[in-house]
Amino acid sequence: MSEFAIIGAGIAGMRTAQLLTAAGHICLVFEKGPMIGGRMATYQQEQWQADYGTQYFTARSPEFKTQVDQWLEQNTVIPWNVSPWTYKDDSFEPSPDEQIRYVGYPCMNTMLETISDKLDIYYDSRIERLERVDKKWRLWDGNGEHFDMFDGVIITAPLAQTLALIPMGLPLELQLRNEKMMPTFSYAIAFSAPTGINKEALFINNGIISWAARDSSKPGRPQTFETWVIHFADNWTTNHLKASEDLLKQQALNLLTQLAGSPLPEIQYSFSHCWLFAKNTKDDATLSYWDEENSIGIAGDWTLGSRMEDAWLSANRLANHLLTKP
Repeated sequence: MSEFAIIGAGIAGMRTAQLLTAAGHICLVFEKGPMIGGRMATYQQEQWQADYGTQYFTARSPEFKTQVDQWLEQNTVIPWNVSPWTYKDDSFEPSPDEQIRYVGYPCMNTMLETISDKLDIYYDSRIERLERVDKKWRLWDGNGEHFDMFDGVIITAPLAQTLALIPMGLPLELQLRNEKMMPTFSYAIAFSAPTGINKEALFINNGIISWAARDSSKPGRPQTFETWVIHFADNWTTNHLKASEDLLKQQALNLLTQLAGSPLPEIQYSFSHCWLFAKNTKDDATLSYWDEENSIGIAGDWTLGSRMEDAWLSANRLANHLLTKP
């Protein structure tokens, strides 16, 4: 039996902890925020909510399809029967496909709540430094408190935080120096009345916005207000990291007004967030994931690609390696 520290309570961190705990190991999960899920995030108020991170996920590999089937049986995931459109060159065109898109039900991270009940999770615990002591690991948080001693550390944070935590000169740190992730602004807006827009999701290619979706069209979402979520293009976000919420609002309303073809109703609520490390610049990654000599590993969507499924697969890959090694 080994004791592992897992940094990050997103899909990768929770799945890794689930597998290692089921095999009899001790896992402590350290999450910098107040809730689980990472980018599987839902902003909630009394009468409305918006999925401002991951918008949906798909299942391609046989093993992940099996997992999704289990979530469907648990009623924590449900298909989102949406037929997306595309916007390019000032025109809208339907873009039907055979892809099944899933969402958490009733929030994006609901499927992880059944896992969290069985794990030891430290919330609001930002780990800022790792220290190697006699072939064990000690973790230091932002308040100067330390946690020890762990046989291994698994980091499932985004690239920049991962790179900042791995001690300089270790093999994992060296391979990450040339990797890069791109940011994305997310803007959610709730209208007091129907907008008249007859589309539910659009892939946008105007250099400013990349995605727009009627979030309230997803199953299980509140219907009090018509809610839209806008994701801004990564290059635009990179060049406008200090953009005000007024600018995001203006760009979002420009698009939605064009979609509606008439003035929009009164805005009831709005919310914005910048995901600084939202997207891997590579569709497929070939990163090493475990340093045997130093007992430190990495997992996350960006270690394999950029999809939610990649986060889950990366956790399986790492956990299976640890559970089957001599």
